[in-house]
Amino acid sequence: MIRYVLAAVLALALLAAAVPALEYGAAMNTERTLDAGIEDLDRAATSLVSNDDPTPDTHPDPQRVVTVSLPERSLMTAGVDHFEVVPHEDGDFSAARYVLEDGTTRTATIDERIVWLDATGSEPVELDGAGERELVLTLETDASDDPVVVAQRA
Repeated sequence: MIRYVLAAVLALALLAAAVPALEYGAAMNTERTLDAGIEDLDRAATSLVSNDDPTPDTHPDPQRVVTVSLPERSLMTAGVDHFEVVPHEDGDFSAARYVLEDGTTRTATIDERIVWLDATGSEPVELDGAGERELVLTLETDASDDPVVVAQRA
């Protein structure tokens, strides 16, 4: 009988020691996934501004489609509480920011200004929930006729 009790206690001790490592690994997997999505957004927005020109109203705007994956909480991934891309008011860049359910927060810079739905506005791109989100990035001009990347859901 004592062997069973010792085996159960040892199993619980091993499990208690492994849980922090599993949580750390899950957070790292989620960060890697989100960082890849930010990198894809940056690459697509930079490609639009560098390789294309805004078009007249009678022509379709140049565009790129980007998929951003927001992992669901599981044993292998941490949940995402919030993901946003905020255009900088006085510059030609954006800040991509995400918060995991455990409170981990990271910010990265996207080299182009990305706004939500309206080229003359300054609304951030906000993504919540879990799953894959397809964004269509189009190259348009703002009120000053400067090129700006506009995001919308596909």
